[in-house]
Amino acid sequence: MTRTEDRLRDAFDAAAASIPDGSLTPLTVPARRRRRPWTAPVAVAAGLAAVVIGGTAVGGAIPRASHGGPVAAGAGGPRHVLAIRDGRAVVENATAQGLTKAASLGGRYEAVAATGDGRTFFLAGKAHGDSYAFYRLTLDADGTPSKPERVPGGTVRLDSGFGKPENLAASPDGSRLAVVGTAGGRSEAVVIDVRTGGHRTWSATGGSVTGATWAPDNRTLGFVQTPGDPPDGAVLRLLDTARPGADLLSARVLRPAEVTGTRVNGLINVFVLNPDGRTATAQIQGAKHGPHDDASFLLATLSAADGRPTGRTVRLPSDSFFVKADGSGRHFLQLIDGRPGRVDGDAFAWLSRAADYDDLAW
Repeated sequence: MTRTEDRLRDAFDAAAASIPDGSLTPLTVPARRRRRPWTAPVAVAAGLAAVVIGGTAVGGAIPRASHGGPVAAGAGGPRHVLAIRDGRAVVENATAQGLTKAASLGGRYEAVAATGDGRTFFLAGKAHGDSYAFYRLTLDADGTPSKPERVPGGTVRLDSGFGKPENLAASPDGSRLAVVGTAGGRSEAVVIDVRTGGHRTWSATGGSVTGATWAPDNRTLGFVQTPGDPPDGAVLRLLDTARPGADLLSARVLRPAEVTGTRVNGLINVFVLNPDGRTATAQIQGAKHGPHDDASFLLATLSAADGRPTGRTVRLPSDSFFVKADGSGRHFLQLIDGRPGRVDGDAFAWLSRAADYDDLAW
């Protein structure tokens, strides 16, 4: 079994264990790296814009691409990342040799989300008990961080197993945060206006939801919703957060999360729309093979019009359940079993030998 499947089984176990109590309930986001003896594989994906059309599956052969050691000189991209390492927030320089520490912030945090400008970041940290607060900070040109400022609007209640960075996302313009998960046996998405502190919640009975990502229009929230238990029929949905209503299932179904094609079948682990609005990037888990159910993992560029590969495909060392793009959409972060890497052009490279990263963004 792959680590992706283990983490997904974890999520559905948490959803099944939730019991409605008819009042405000903690937003449950499953913990990472716990194992459950489930048997059915399932996919997770997130982040599409409204310009993506229909349910066309990815087809055609996916070629092999290179991956390897240190980042090549001149890889370009953002100069700094904000990372969570063993619960601590640190600014690190992104150099041709990898990551080097630049500054540390006080406090303890669970996740980080970046906006499209490469300078504005949001942190999620425990306020008390199972309640989490959110903080905003900026980096100057040299990577020096401002003091984190509390986002207005109080806290959001989460279970103690938050720690899934793909469930927290900031809109490209920095005006809104989204947190997705389950609460009291219901799938939920919570959107916070960081200027006014206003909260909106969408929910649906049963199932689970994960993988929050904002589209470039700053109003469309993409996520993966799985309706049943045991999980069956996971789909990518797009929620127009500007429309009235609180029904999570009013979000448009974009396509099934499973990839099927003439010669390629697999599961989309993470799916983000690129800032150009014309292409998207997906992490795809290929078919299992061998006595240990091994699988290949690839980062592929897709057409936002029909979902088909548009040329670039990069083979990854393993599943990471994680992909974050920079503001240009040309550089991507990976997090594989706590170790950070990046994809530039058609190559993967490790950013560090350390494996104590909980989350990072640029």
